[in-house]
Amino acid sequence: MPEPLTAVERVAANVKLLRARRGWTQNQLAAEMGQKFSQVVATTEIGKRRITVDDLVDFAKAFGVTPEQMLSHDPEPGSTPVYEVATDDGTTRAIAADTVDPGETWTSFYLRETRVFLAPTARILGIRLITEEAADA
Repeated sequence: MPEPLTAVERVAANVKLLRARRGWTQNQLAAEMGQKFSQVVATTEIGKRRITVDDLVDFAKAFGVTPEQMLSHDPEPGSTPVYEVATDDGTTRAIAADTVDPGETWTSFYLRETRVFLAPTARILGIRLITEEAADA
């Protein structure tokens, strides 16, 4: 069983998760937080930044959640599932999608019936569900 995440790791994971759910770039999130540069976002997501209480409040406000939710396992229970997709070019990306169609030739990810990501099936090394909808949603 994996070690539980520390508070800093949990906030970092939730920043990446919530940003992916909204389809924001790191620059867009930084702008929502009133920052000129995305360095705060980037270093937080990779765990290279010590998160202050002010950072926690700023992230929560940008996402429209509470600071307590930023520390929880899933800050928006019942929200759109997020998948981590690894491709053969060495990239890994988080994709918010409510439907995944793993075809023989192409794999498509859809959010509210709109395709948000398409990749050749042969190039996808792995798809991992990061979060899922609550059972009562």
